[in-house]
Amino acid sequence: MTAVAAAALAAACSGGGQHTADADCAWQLSYGNRLYVPPQNAAAVVQGVRHEGTALGQGSFAGCADGGDSADGGDGGEKVTVYRIKGVDPSLAVITQDDQIGVTDPKHLPPPVSALLAGR
Repeated sequence: MTAVAAAALAAACSGGGQHTADADCAWQLSYGNRLYVPPQNAAAVVQGVRHEGTALGQGSFAGCADGGDSADGGDGGEKVTVYRIKGVDPSLAVITQDDQIGVTDPKHLPPPVSALLAGR
């Protein structure tokens, strides 16, 4: 995980405290009236997978999805630029400027996302 991605994930999950990113916090990315979460049983950042192309727009990390403290405090959270994943409808999955993959249904991944996570 890159230092920038780790910092973004930690900020999204920590509620502003001195926590580190870990499995105890499942972040949520809010973009385009949808919530995206990390793929199930996978790291949010996949080595060698980078965002590319034109940005879709701005999203925000909405904090922990596991009932922990929310990073946004009701004000929308940390802003992040959102990009399309090649071959995937953005309504199903996106990738952030920090190369974090977010999906709308972590139990049913689009085939290109499954391939990225498998390193293919």
